[in-house]
This record gives sequence, C-alpha cells and structure tokens, in this order.
Amino acid sequence: MKKILFNLLGLAAIATAISSCRPMDKTYKALDGLPGTAKTLAYTIQAADYTNTNVYPSSSAVYKAKGFVSTADANANVPALLNFKFFDYPDGSNANITFTPLTGSVVLADSVFKDVSYTLTHDDYLLLPGNKYADFSIAQVLSWLPYKYTAPAANQLAVLSWTFYPTINTTPTVYPGIYVSTTAGVTTATGSFLYLNGAWVQAYQITPAQYAAVGRGQYNQFTAADDASLLSYLNNLLKTDPYVAGNAKAGSVQYVSFNYYSSTKVTSQRVIQLTFDGTNWTRASAATTLTFVKSKGTWIPDPTVYYTTKASDYTLIGNSTIGTADGRSNYAQYGDFNIQQGSQYFWTEADIESALVLMLKTDFPNATVGIPYKITYLIYTGATTSTTLTFKFDGTNWAKQ
Repeated sequence: MKKILFNLLGLAAIATAISSCRPMDKTYKALDGLPGTAKTLAYTIQAADYTNTNVYPSSSAVYKAKGFVSTADANANVPALLNFKFFDYPDGSNANITFTPLTGSVVLADSVFKDVSYTLTHDDYLLLPGNKYADFSIAQVLSWLPYKYTAPAANQLAVLSWTFYPTINTTPTVYPGIYVSTTAGVTTATGSFLYLNGAWVQAYQITPAQYAAVGRGQYNQFTAADDASLLSYLNNLLKTDPYVAGNAKAGSVQYVSFNYYSSTKVTSQRVIQLTFDGTNWTRASAATTLTFVKSKGTWIPDPTVYYTTKASDYTLIGNSTIGTADGRSNYAQYGDFNIQQGSQYFWTEADIESALVLMLKTDFPNATVGIPYKITYLIYTGATTSTTLTFKFDGTNWAKQ
C-alpha cells in the first residue's frame, strides 16, 4: 500500500513539474485575446468554388449557373465564400476578389425604334438649370437627361436628336459614337444614351457612314441576314474609329447601339456590350475585381460610393477659384474638363483633383472615413469622354487613391 501511495505521489510531483515548465501559458492566453492585424487578400475564384456545397447549396442559382452573372450577383454571393474559406481574417481586412462574369452583355430587350427615339424641343433645352440656349454639347445632354427622364428604368435607352453646339466650324468634325450633320449653318446630332447602374452614359451609336462602310448604307441598319457577321462588323468599326482605338486598353467597354430590322419586319434599336481584349472587341466577359471588407466578424461587399458629376457641380466649380477663369467658365457651361494642351480652357491634373475635392466636400459633408468615393466625370480631348478618380476621406482631408 505504501508503495502504491509513493507512486501516486511521484506522479503528482511529475505533473506539477511539467506544469511549472509552461510559464508562457498566461502569455499565450493574453495574446489570444488581442485583435488580429488586418490583412489584404488577393484571390481569383476557381471553378470548384461555385459548386462547393458548403457555400452554395445545389439548389442555389450560383451552383446551377456555375458562376456569377453580374457584379451585383457577385457582391451578393462572394461574402459566403469568403466567410467559409477565409473566416480567420481579422476585422479591417480587405479582399480583392477576381472573377469572370458569365455574360458580357447588357440585358436589354429590343427597343422599338419609334418608342425610344426623340427630338428635343425648344422647351426641352430650358429644363437644364441655368441654360438659356437651344443647343447642347454631349456633356450638357448627359446633365439634362435626369431632368427629362425623372424615373428611368434600368437599362433604359434614349435615342436623341438635338441641335449641337458649336453649330459652325466644329472641330473635330467627327465625334465618336454620334452622328453630326450640318444644314444651313445649324448642326444636328443624333446619339444613344443608356441608363446604366443608376446613371446616364453615352452609348456608341453606329453612324450612316459606318453602315455604308460595311455595305449597309442604303437603309442605315443591320438585318437578320447580318446576324452571323454582326460582331465582326462592330469589331472592325470600333477598331477603325481613331478616338476609340486611341483610348482602348484591355478591359475597356463600349455599349454599341445600332438599328436593326428583324425577320418579323420590326425596326428596333439594339444595344450590346463589347469588351476590348487587347486586340479585338468581343462579347466575351473581361475579368472583374471587386473589393470586400471584414467587418464585425463577417465579410461584406465593397462599400465604395459611386458618384457622377451633375449640373450643380458644374456651377460649384465654375464659381470657385480653382484653375483659370477661362477654364472655369468653360466647365460651368459644358460640364467637361478641357485637357487639350494649348487650349485657353486647359485644366491641369492637379486642378481637376482640387475641383473634385471641392465637389466632395460640398456634396458629402458627412463622408464616411476610409470608404472609397469613386467619381465619374467628363473630360474633353477633342471629343467628350468620361473617366474616374477615387478618393478617401481620413476624417480631415480627401486624398486621391
């Protein structure tokens, strides 16, 4: 019995000794209680991810489609994947997730031409606040559209004809994506505009000269007989447009609007999205990268605020002291920053950034700290195009990203 007791006491002593040899236990427990350091993740979604039933049940749309059909679809469904695969990332972490959408086309039913075509009247021009003239630049049309179409539907199309400014000796005489003609000193423009993702954008409308270039100039439209060759036609027309070709880079997108005569003898206006792959314009989707953040223990979609400059911003910047007096006056009138070297209306890159910061301070007085604000604005390089800059607010100042 004494021997058994002695052995038990020996084992207890050994256990105590082993325990005393782990002096870091308290330190480890203390470290476990500290918040982790935020990380940045870059991940490309794999084919197997879409059919991972731990994330997407076999009855789900993602599992059945084996992909995301749009950016909105990805924003809604990527967090579930991140919460499963990267659950241990601490709050404040960022994830840059790359995927290829299943479709690269605007979901837009054929629009019967007579239902979407419209010619501006004299009263229409006066809908734009502060405007006194019966002519518009492209930038002014984009500013005017929300006043004409106050409750547009997603992907709504408007094919507009209007008196174009300037009316005499326009330079350049060819504007990308619109048809411009002059009769008796008055210049008329016709172009397509699409309500996309909450904002009006200019679509690229095929012109009579372009129809003629592919042998379709008699009626200025494509027909059902062109279906097999249509993408080749549009690709070549975009590649031979010097303004499009000069600005195209892999991932660039054009919304191409064209007149179409169907086999059922209906004339409609069609819009398709084409993406530049570095060589050709195709309907294949380009890879897209979205940002997600870890907040309160879960991954959430990109909280970026997207904003497009509007008429009140033109006035604000026009009345400021940024840039030159000529540049401000020109911007207030047309809503685009002239970046043509040598122009009396020229805006430097630094002045444009300062103007956009002024706009952000005015339009977002209670801005959220650390959230990206992506601003779409217009520039003039001989033709009006849109571009973007992203800023973040640190609580005191706005900084370009």
